[in-house]
Amino acid sequence: MSDQVRVGLIGVGGFARYRVGNLLKVNGAVVTAMADTSAANIAAMKAAHPSTSEAKEFANYQDLLKQDDVDAVMIMTPHTLHAGQIIESLEAGKHTCVEKPMVTTVDDAHKVIAARDKSGKVGMVSYQRHFEAIYRKIRSMIQSGEAGEIQYIAGLNCQEWKVACAGTWRHDPALSGGGQLNDTGSHFVDIILWSTGLQAETVSAIGDNRGCKVDIDSALSIRFKNGAVGTISIIGDATNWHEDMTIMGTKLGFFVRNGKLTVRNLAKDRVVYEEVSGGSTPDQHFIDCITKGIPCESPFESGLEVIRLTEAAWKSMAANGAPIRVADLG
Repeated sequence: MSDQVRVGLIGVGGFARYRVGNLLKVNGAVVTAMADTSAANIAAMKAAHPSTSEAKEFANYQDLLKQDDVDAVMIMTPHTLHAGQIIESLEAGKHTCVEKPMVTTVDDAHKVIAARDKSGKVGMVSYQRHFEAIYRKIRSMIQSGEAGEIQYIAGLNCQEWKVACAGTWRHDPALSGGGQLNDTGSHFVDIILWSTGLQAETVSAIGDNRGCKVDIDSALSIRFKNGAVGTISIIGDATNWHEDMTIMGTKLGFFVRNGKLTVRNLAKDRVVYEEVSGGSTPDQHFIDCITKGIPCESPFESGLEVIRLTEAAWKSMAANGAPIRVADLG
């Protein structure tokens, strides 16, 4: 295996400039090509990151995929484009990392997993919280059995998403595939599922588009396969950013409030973890998976579980809150 990975960028809009800044901090990662339908976006990317100035430029991502000096791609395009671009990238023999949400339908999730398996390449969803020390600590304490059986979760994510994204493709269902639940909410739903190991069985949900074409506020009630129950609320028309997550096990309770973790046990001991050491980044992990052959810790299966729960919630909203069996979605 080579220590260098030549990366092609598919979609280099505003957020991509931030993301590529993190990629360029990884030893061995070099950007050799970028594709975007906007020449202005490409120019802005090169201006922001001069080390990419010699990268080849393409208006069509299929042309980028033909390049022999591209080993891997990072996809940072509107959500409904992801599935096709992932599949084509894998078929072209490129390791593939995609921004959240991985896809916008359960059917597409199965298709990209099949394409990854056939290609033998690394397929990764850029869920950065998988590599943050606080969530890795929660996951390890649950996996070890220290927390007991998980019986309840509650999550609340608030953001000024409606105002911040007004007039952008994120409010256009043809490009976004859905609203806040599958946008910022995708990160939040994922980290609850990943850190606990829970899988949704049935979902009942109500939502409010707040005058938009996509869901803005949503409230979900969930029964998980192990019998646990929980609620997740994603509020996109909020006054401010706020997030909290509660995970209740039979031996330990985890309380995450705006990034600070408190753990309580049955003896009512209280431990506050203001800082947890360790962790990494999705960019570092993607390159390590390619160069070192280590297992991917944010695989396409994580994206599948998120869209299963999300699509069930959308169907429930359309049915006035009727419960939807996740298994019926495939």
